[in-house]
Amino acid sequence: MKFHRLSWPLFALALFGALVGFFISIVSPFSNFFGAVAKDELRASDLAAQVDSDFPLRSSDQAGTRDLAYPSKVIPGELVVHFDNRNDYLAYLEALTNAGIAPLGQIDKLLAVRIPESALLQANFGQSGARSSYSYPIECPLPPVEIDPEALASLRAYGLSACAITGGFISGQGEGVKVAILDSGIQAHPQFDEVYIVPIDLAGGGMAGPGAAHGTSVASIITGNEGIAPAAELFVVRLLGGEGLGNSYHVAQGIVQAVDFGVQIINMSLGVYQDSPLLRQAVKYADDRGVIMVAAAGNDGYNYIPYPAAYSQVLAVTAVDANGQHAFFPNQSEEIDFAAPGVGVITAKEDKGTTLFSGTSAAAPFVSGTLASLMSGAGALPPKQAVEILKRYLNDQGAPSADPVYGAGLVDWDRLRERDTPNLLDVALADIYLQPDALPGTTMPIEVTVQNRGTNWFSDARLEVFIGEAEPVSFVLGSLGPGQTTTRKVFTQIPALDSDETLSLAARVMPMKLEDDVRLDNNLKAVTFRPAK
Repeated sequence: MKFHRLSWPLFALALFGALVGFFISIVSPFSNFFGAVAKDELRASDLAAQVDSDFPLRSSDQAGTRDLAYPSKVIPGELVVHFDNRNDYLAYLEALTNAGIAPLGQIDKLLAVRIPESALLQANFGQSGARSSYSYPIECPLPPVEIDPEALASLRAYGLSACAITGGFISGQGEGVKVAILDSGIQAHPQFDEVYIVPIDLAGGGMAGPGAAHGTSVASIITGNEGIAPAAELFVVRLLGGEGLGNSYHVAQGIVQAVDFGVQIINMSLGVYQDSPLLRQAVKYADDRGVIMVAAAGNDGYNYIPYPAAYSQVLAVTAVDANGQHAFFPNQSEEIDFAAPGVGVITAKEDKGTTLFSGTSAAAPFVSGTLASLMSGAGALPPKQAVEILKRYLNDQGAPSADPVYGAGLVDWDRLRERDTPNLLDVALADIYLQPDALPGTTMPIEVTVQNRGTNWFSDARLEVFIGEAEPVSFVLGSLGPGQTTTRKVFTQIPALDSDETLSLAARVMPMKLEDDVRLDNNLKAVTFRPAK
């Protein structure tokens, strides 16, 4: 790895971050407070009051701060103080200095300072009209633990590196593009020998310290000789420790540092289910400066996603297996943007090894690496245009159009590469969809979607839908432009709950000139359905 020789300001920041991380590990160990964010304790009322911050403390309150009660799921013993103007911010920093109190951290660009609870007794920020908020424990998405083993066993691993999965370069090789990875650090590996890396350690323990395997896997999907954009430069911020846990303050700090360093893309394979005003402010800071942010949708099987993926300015990514099937464990939400590979991807492991990497943590860097490729090379696109191109060439999946399972669709690297090739015919059977809440023993609609994945219009394709042993139901499709979809419905009886019967569904679509279709393997699809007992 070609590590950048840090300038003195960055070196000072890195050293300060390490000291802060060490202090936190002594005063408030992550292992003690992480229990507060267990899934079974997350209630709807907690989500309705995401922002339990912005609680001004009056000077009359400060004598009682030794008994300050912290809400659940926050990091106790510390606060983040936000200021509206620089003069008040600098005055408060001076007050802390005069009181002999060292802040736990400060983000000058956001006019925010992180303080220990004890500082409330000696430096009154309420006089300046400042507001305070909490820090939250943040984590890399955990492996699924409450998914039906039979369902997990049905998933098909990719068993390939990112470069092999995508089929080679999409556009450029990432040259001239800086990608920030906010994660657990990075370990030395031959895949990164030619990669230019700037390391920042905010969690302590060293860039290759405990837990760095997660960040190493993420990095090897984006860049390196098995990555999607092998020439992309990395700005790696270690903010997750050995247990995969960190502090939302450090995520905000890492975002700001990455933006100021000049990155164009920020990858965050991490999340927290509480909205943090400071994190929200940092995301806006990056978005205002045109930086693309990509985040994992989480592996908890919830019907909502964590922050930062839940912010509208961030691209949220879910995971699919090698069959393009939803991986069961990812969270579902209307806020999901893309689906990408996330089951059994071969990634770099410490030293010279490799490992199988799964989850939305794997899916997010597929999007980051693809954007880095689109933003480089002879046809380099500006960041926002690269995102629009990525969205335009998605494969529809699941329910017709965008849905909370697959978002707007699955990334298709062949279509991205071929987008400027004229007169390509690619008629695809996108999916066969049965509503997940289909009632056993009732008649329900089956929705079959066809998509034009080529670069030219077609018409009069023939669609056949097979239900069990019955005669196929046939349709003749009208004209369909590049990227467009059309859906047909057929109705069938769903097996009763006490039945051992399995519902078999299949469909195929055939253009008028079958021999002109460049991908016949996506013209047919078959699925089975059996009611859960």
